[in-house]
Amino acid sequence: MKGNNLPLPFLFSSSASLFWGKDLILGRPLFFMQFAAWEPIYLTILEDFGFSRAGDEEAAMLLRELLRGREKCFPLAAARIRRQTVVVCGNAPSLEGELGDLGIKGAAFMAADGATSVLLRKGIVPEIIVTDLDGSFDAILKANQGGSIVIVHAHADNLDALHRCVPQLKHVIGTAQCRPPEGLYNFGGFTDGDRSVFLAKELGAASIALAGFDFEDESVTLRKRKKLAWARRLIDLALGDKSIILP
Repeated sequence: MKGNNLPLPFLFSSSASLFWGKDLILGRPLFFMQFAAWEPIYLTILEDFGFSRAGDEEAAMLLRELLRGREKCFPLAAARIRRQTVVVCGNAPSLEGELGDLGIKGAAFMAADGATSVLLRKGIVPEIIVTDLDGSFDAILKANQGGSIVIVHAHADNLDALHRCVPQLKHVIGTAQCRPPEGLYNFGGFTDGDRSVFLAKELGAASIALAGFDFEDESVTLRKRKKLAWARRLIDLALGDKSIILP
Protein backbone atom coordinates (compact mmCIF):
# COMPACT_ATOMS: atom_id res chain seq x y z
CA MET A 1 0.00 0.00 0.00
CA LYS A 2 1.35 3.39 -0.93
CA GLY A 3 0.61 4.77 2.52
CA ASN A 4 3.47 2.66 3.91
CA ASN A 5 5.92 5.21 2.50
CA LEU A 6 4.66 8.16 4.55
CA PRO A 7 7.47 10.19 6.17
CA LEU A 8 6.18 9.64 9.72
CA PRO A 9 9.26 11.04 11.51
CA PHE A 10 8.56 14.34 9.76
CA LEU A 11 4.94 14.30 10.84
CA PHE A 12 5.66 13.43 14.45
CA SER A 13 8.75 15.09 15.87
CA SER A 14 9.67 14.16 19.43
CA SER A 15 7.80 17.22 20.68
CA ALA A 16 4.97 16.79 18.14
CA SER A 17 5.28 20.51 17.48
CA LEU A 18 4.93 19.98 13.74
CA PHE A 19 1.65 18.20 14.26
CA TRP A 20 -0.05 19.96 17.16
CA GLY A 21 0.23 23.50 18.43
CA LYS A 22 -1.11 24.87 21.69
CA ASP A 23 -4.02 27.15 22.37
CA LEU A 24 -6.17 28.01 25.35
CA ILE A 25 -9.78 27.07 25.96
CA LEU A 26 -11.60 27.24 29.26
CA GLY A 27 -8.40 28.82 30.59
CA ARG A 28 -6.32 25.68 30.01
CA PRO A 29 -3.83 24.57 27.35
CA LEU A 30 -5.39 22.65 24.48
CA PHE A 31 -3.88 21.11 21.37
CA PHE A 32 -5.05 21.99 17.89
CA MET A 33 -4.24 20.33 14.59
CA GLN A 34 -1.68 21.89 12.28
CA PHE A 35 -3.17 21.14 8.86
CA ALA A 36 0.06 21.89 7.02
CA ALA A 37 1.64 18.91 8.79
CA TRP A 38 -1.44 16.70 8.32
CA GLU A 39 -1.80 17.51 4.61
CA PRO A 40 0.86 15.05 3.32
CA ILE A 41 -1.11 12.19 4.89
CA TYR A 42 -4.37 13.53 3.46
CA LEU A 43 -2.87 13.74 -0.04
CA THR A 44 -1.55 10.19 0.22
CA ILE A 45 -5.00 8.94 1.26
CA LEU A 46 -6.54 10.71 -1.75
CA GLU A 47 -4.07 9.00 -4.07
CA ASP A 48 -4.37 5.61 -2.40
CA PHE A 49 -8.18 5.50 -2.68
CA GLY A 50 -8.74 7.69 -5.72
CA PHE A 51 -10.79 10.18 -3.71
CA SER A 52 -11.66 13.66 -4.95
CA ARG A 53 -10.22 16.67 -3.15
CA ALA A 54 -12.71 18.92 -4.95
CA GLY A 55 -15.53 16.69 -3.70
CA ASP A 56 -14.23 16.88 -0.13
CA GLU A 57 -14.10 20.66 -0.38
CA GLU A 58 -17.66 20.82 -1.73
CA ALA A 59 -18.88 18.71 1.18
CA ALA A 60 -17.02 20.90 3.67
CA MET A 61 -18.65 24.05 2.31
CA LEU A 62 -22.07 22.38 2.48
CA LEU A 63 -21.57 21.36 6.11
CA ARG A 64 -20.39 24.84 6.99
CA GLU A 65 -23.61 26.29 5.59
CA LEU A 66 -25.76 23.70 7.37
CA LEU A 67 -24.13 24.64 10.68
CA ARG A 68 -24.11 28.40 10.17
CA GLY A 69 -25.53 30.19 13.20
CA ARG A 70 -25.45 27.07 15.39
CA GLU A 71 -24.19 26.99 18.97
CA LYS A 72 -20.42 26.47 19.22
CA CYS A 73 -20.00 23.11 20.96
CA PHE A 74 -16.22 22.78 21.04
CA PRO A 75 -15.84 24.14 24.62
CA LEU A 76 -18.51 21.71 25.82
CA ALA A 77 -16.74 18.78 24.15
CA ALA A 78 -13.42 19.84 25.69
CA ALA A 79 -14.99 20.07 29.14
CA ARG A 80 -16.33 16.51 28.82
CA ILE A 81 -13.05 14.91 27.73
CA ARG A 82 -10.18 16.91 29.18
CA ARG A 83 -8.23 14.99 31.87
CA GLN A 84 -10.65 12.04 31.61
CA THR A 85 -9.99 8.39 30.92
CA VAL A 86 -11.63 8.00 27.52
CA VAL A 87 -12.85 4.76 25.97
CA VAL A 88 -12.99 5.04 22.18
CA CYS A 89 -15.38 2.43 20.82
CA GLY A 90 -15.16 0.97 17.34
CA ASN A 91 -17.89 -1.16 15.81
CA ALA A 92 -16.17 -4.54 15.60
CA PRO A 93 -18.34 -7.54 16.64
CA SER A 94 -16.19 -7.90 19.77
CA LEU A 95 -17.32 -4.54 21.19
CA GLU A 96 -20.21 -5.75 23.34
CA GLY A 97 -18.10 -8.40 25.04
CA GLU A 98 -15.20 -6.04 25.57
CA LEU A 99 -17.47 -3.51 27.25
CA GLY A 100 -18.53 -6.18 29.72
CA ASP A 101 -14.89 -6.90 30.59
CA LEU A 102 -13.71 -3.30 30.59
CA GLY A 103 -13.13 -2.76 34.30
CA ILE A 104 -12.67 1.02 33.94
CA LYS A 105 -14.84 3.12 36.23
CA GLY A 106 -15.85 6.70 35.55
CA ALA A 107 -14.63 6.71 31.95
CA ALA A 108 -15.94 9.02 29.24
CA PHE A 109 -17.14 7.06 26.19
CA MET A 110 -16.68 8.11 22.58
CA ALA A 111 -18.46 6.14 19.84
CA ALA A 112 -17.26 5.74 16.28
CA ASP A 113 -20.48 5.82 14.26
CA GLY A 114 -22.11 2.36 14.41
CA ALA A 115 -20.70 1.67 17.89
CA THR A 116 -23.42 4.02 19.14
CA SER A 117 -26.07 1.30 18.79
CA VAL A 118 -24.08 -1.13 20.92
CA LEU A 119 -23.43 1.46 23.62
CA LEU A 120 -27.11 2.37 23.82
CA ARG A 121 -28.04 -1.31 24.21
CA LYS A 122 -25.62 -1.43 27.15
CA GLY A 123 -27.24 1.64 28.71
CA ILE A 124 -24.34 3.95 27.84
CA VAL A 125 -24.97 7.31 26.20
CA PRO A 126 -21.59 8.33 24.73
CA GLU A 127 -20.27 11.78 25.49
CA ILE A 128 -19.27 12.17 21.84
CA ILE A 129 -20.14 10.38 18.59
CA VAL A 130 -17.81 10.64 15.60
CA THR A 131 -19.57 9.90 12.33
CA ASP A 132 -19.66 10.46 8.60
CA LEU A 133 -23.33 9.43 8.76
CA ASP A 134 -23.04 6.04 7.06
CA GLY A 135 -24.13 4.06 10.14
CA SER A 136 -27.45 3.77 11.97
CA PHE A 137 -28.74 7.32 12.08
CA ASP A 138 -31.64 6.32 14.34
CA ALA A 139 -29.17 5.39 17.08
CA ILE A 140 -27.12 8.53 16.54
CA LEU A 141 -30.24 10.70 16.72
CA LYS A 142 -31.44 8.96 19.89
CA ALA A 143 -28.07 9.43 21.58
CA ASN A 144 -27.91 13.04 20.44
CA GLN A 145 -31.34 13.68 21.97
CA GLY A 146 -29.98 12.08 25.14
CA GLY A 147 -27.05 14.49 25.29
CA SER A 148 -24.33 13.16 22.99
CA ILE A 149 -22.31 15.70 21.02
CA VAL A 150 -22.09 14.59 17.38
CA ILE A 151 -18.93 15.23 15.38
CA VAL A 152 -20.21 15.20 11.80
CA HIS A 153 -17.57 14.63 9.15
CA ALA A 154 -17.87 15.95 5.59
CA HIS A 155 -16.32 14.18 2.61
CA ALA A 156 -17.05 13.75 -1.07
CA ASP A 157 -19.29 10.70 -0.67
CA ASN A 158 -21.77 11.91 1.96
CA LEU A 159 -23.37 15.09 0.61
CA ASP A 160 -26.84 13.52 0.57
CA ALA A 161 -26.45 12.31 4.16
CA LEU A 162 -25.34 15.76 5.27
CA HIS A 163 -28.44 17.33 3.71
CA ARG A 164 -30.72 14.72 5.26
CA CYS A 165 -29.27 14.29 8.74
CA VAL A 166 -27.56 17.44 9.97
CA PRO A 167 -30.76 19.52 10.27
CA GLN A 168 -32.14 16.89 12.67
CA LEU A 169 -29.20 17.10 15.08
CA LYS A 170 -28.36 19.48 17.90
CA HIS A 171 -24.97 19.89 19.62
CA VAL A 172 -22.94 19.33 16.45
CA ILE A 173 -19.30 19.99 15.63
CA GLY A 174 -18.40 19.89 11.94
CA THR A 175 -15.18 18.40 10.60
CA ALA A 176 -13.73 18.14 7.12
CA GLN A 177 -11.49 15.65 5.35
CA CYS A 178 -9.75 18.53 3.55
CA ARG A 179 -8.44 21.86 4.82
CA PRO A 180 -11.38 23.02 6.96
CA PRO A 181 -13.17 26.24 6.04
CA GLU A 182 -13.99 28.71 8.80
CA GLY A 183 -16.40 27.13 11.27
CA LEU A 184 -15.21 23.55 10.68
CA TYR A 185 -12.26 21.58 12.05
CA ASN A 186 -9.83 18.93 10.91
CA PHE A 187 -8.49 17.11 13.96
CA GLY A 188 -6.67 14.54 11.85
CA GLY A 189 -7.59 10.97 11.03
CA PHE A 190 -9.39 9.18 8.23
CA THR A 191 -11.95 6.61 9.41
CA ASP A 192 -14.49 7.25 12.17
CA GLY A 193 -12.42 5.13 14.56
CA ASP A 194 -9.05 6.78 14.13
CA ARG A 195 -10.62 10.25 13.93
CA SER A 196 -12.14 9.51 17.35
CA VAL A 197 -8.67 8.84 18.74
CA PHE A 198 -7.24 12.02 17.24
CA LEU A 199 -10.17 13.96 18.70
CA ALA A 200 -9.70 12.47 22.17
CA LYS A 201 -6.08 13.54 22.07
CA GLU A 202 -7.06 16.96 20.76
CA LEU A 203 -9.49 17.46 23.64
CA GLY A 204 -6.88 16.57 26.25
CA ALA A 205 -7.82 13.06 27.38
CA ALA A 206 -5.67 11.82 30.26
CA SER A 207 -5.57 8.32 28.74
CA ILE A 208 -7.25 6.56 25.85
CA ALA A 209 -8.54 2.99 25.75
CA LEU A 210 -9.70 1.23 22.59
CA ALA A 211 -12.63 -1.19 22.54
CA GLY A 212 -14.26 -2.83 19.53
CA PHE A 213 -11.37 -2.49 17.09
CA ASP A 214 -10.41 -5.43 14.85
CA PHE A 215 -7.78 -4.30 12.38
CA GLU A 216 -7.37 -7.80 10.91
CA ASP A 217 -11.01 -8.63 10.21
CA GLU A 218 -10.89 -10.89 7.16
CA SER A 219 -14.67 -10.97 6.75
CA VAL A 220 -14.81 -7.43 5.31
CA THR A 221 -14.23 -6.28 1.73
CA LEU A 222 -10.74 -5.57 0.43
CA ARG A 223 -11.53 -1.86 0.43
CA LYS A 224 -12.61 -2.02 4.07
CA ARG A 225 -9.46 -3.97 4.96
CA LYS A 226 -7.43 -1.23 3.33
CA LYS A 227 -9.25 1.35 5.46
CA LEU A 228 -8.60 -0.73 8.58
CA ALA A 229 -4.89 -0.81 7.76
CA TRP A 230 -4.91 2.97 7.51
CA ALA A 231 -6.85 3.26 10.76
CA ARG A 232 -4.31 1.10 12.59
CA ARG A 233 -1.35 3.15 11.40
CA LEU A 234 -3.04 6.44 12.20
CA ILE A 235 -4.09 5.31 15.67
CA ASP A 236 -0.53 4.18 16.35
CA LEU A 237 0.62 7.61 15.21
CA ALA A 238 -1.82 9.46 17.43
CA LEU A 239 -1.62 7.44 20.64
CA GLY A 240 2.05 7.57 21.48
CA ASP A 241 2.57 6.11 24.95
CA LYS A 242 -0.81 7.07 26.45
CA SER A 243 -2.79 4.14 25.07
CA ILE A 244 -4.52 1.19 26.71
CA ILE A 245 -5.25 -1.24 23.85
CA LEU A 246 -7.69 -3.87 25.03
CA PRO A 247 -7.30 -7.51 23.90
